Amino acid sequence: MITNTNYQLLDSGHGRKLEQIGSTRIIRPDTNCVWQPRLPKHEWSKAHATYAKNNADKWAWQHKKGLPPDWHFQYEYKKISISCQLKASGSKNIGVFPEQMANWSWMIDAITQSKKDLSVLNLFGYTGAATLCAAAAGAQVCHVDASKPSISQARTNAQNSGLANAPIRWIIDDCATFVKRELKRGKRYDALIMDPPSFGRSHKGKIFEFEKHVLELLQLCTRLLVPQPHFVIFNGYSMGFSPTVLANVLTDFYPDVTLDVGELELAHASDKRMLPCSLYARFKG
Repeated sequence: MITNTNYQLLDSGHGRKLEQIGSTRIIRPDTNCVWQPRLPKHEWSKAHATYAKNNADKWAWQHKKGLPPDWHFQYEYKKISISCQLKASGSKNIGVFPEQMANWSWMIDAITQSKKDLSVLNLFGYTGAATLCAAAAGAQVCHVDASKPSISQARTNAQNSGLANAPIRWIIDDCATFVKRELKRGKRYDALIMDPPSFGRSHKGKIFEFEKHVLELLQLCTRLLVPQPHFVIFNGYSMGFSPTVLANVLTDFYPDVTLDVGELELAHASDKRMLPCSLYARFKG
C-alpha cells in the first residue's frame, strides 16, 4: 500500500525518537528505543522542540522556538486526503499517531470495496484521523471520545480536510456509557474502530484501564454491530502484550473470521530499522 505523507521518522535510540513533520523536527521519548541512534548529534540538535524532563523533574515541551504557528500532518491515500493540526503542548502526544496510517489505508480499501453504505463506530477517536479517512471514503461515522479538546480538534481537522459537512456524529462521552445507550436505542453499526489507551480518564473522572475494561467494552460493541461486520479494527498500546492477546480477545466473539494481527511499526527514513509502536488485530467480513 502506497501512501503520501509529510511525516518521517528520522532516527531513534537511547529512549528517544527524532521525527520530522513537514520542515519541523521534534524529539519525543519512546521506551522501545533501547538501541543506539544512527544519525550524528548535529542532526538531533536541529530539533525545534523536545519533550523531556525539565529542571523540576517534570515532563514538558522545551526549546519550542521555531515551531510554525500553523503546523499540520498530511496524509494521502488514493483519492483520500486529510490534514491534522498539530501541537507541542501538554503531553507528548502531538495530535496524531503516524503508525496508524497502515490501518487507515486498510480501512479505506475495505470501505471503498463495499457495495453498500456503511455506518462506522469509532471509539476513542482522539483528534479524528481515522474518522476523517472513513468519512472521505464514503462511510457515515460516529466518532466518540471522552475528551472535549480532542473532539474540538477533530472538528477543526475535518474543516481543514474539506470534510466539515461530512456525515459525522461527534460525541463527547465515555465510550462504554455511549455504547450502552446506543444498545437501548436499538442502533446498529456495520463496522468498528476501537483504539483504546492503556489508561484513560473521561471528563467526568471515569477511568478506563485496558486490562480491566476492554473485554467488557468489546462484548458490548459486538452486540451493537451487525451479525457479520464489514470490518473491525482493534488496537492496543500495551506493548508488554503480544498481538496474540488482541487476537484471542477478538476470537472470543468472532471465532470464525480470518484475523490479520501484528505490530504497527514506523520505518526509519535513514536505514532499514523498524520502530514498533502499537498492536493490532483486524478482520474484514
